Amino acid sequence: MARSLCKWKKKEIEKGLHELAHIVDKPRYVCRDCARSAHDKGHLCKPTKLPLT
Repeated sequence: MARSLCKWKKKEIEKGLHELAHIVDKPRYVCRDCARSAHDKGHLCKPTKLPLT
């Protein structure tokens, strides 16, 4: 895994939309710093588990 999603720049987001869609599908974690969400906590720099609804 490369850098955390929190560190992605605009150009990286544009080029990696397919990978981004996979990372954010059915999010279980959110970054406490920037509020980005991801399915696996390894994609975020300060992850916290989202409460189940």
